[in-house]
Amino acid sequence: MAEVAGIRPIRLKELETGVDHPEGLKTLGKVLRAYRVRLGVALPTAR
Repeated sequence: MAEVAGIRPIRLKELETGVDHPEGLKTLGKVLRAYRVRLGVALPTAR
């Protein structure tokens, strides 16, 4: 997957837990694009 995403081999857990990684968010974005995943946000609605 790292080759497809164009990044150095890294454990996804490192990105998930916020382990210091150069360009962490950029790397996460590349991995998500390789998996064809889009991030979303769900906000609670007022009742």
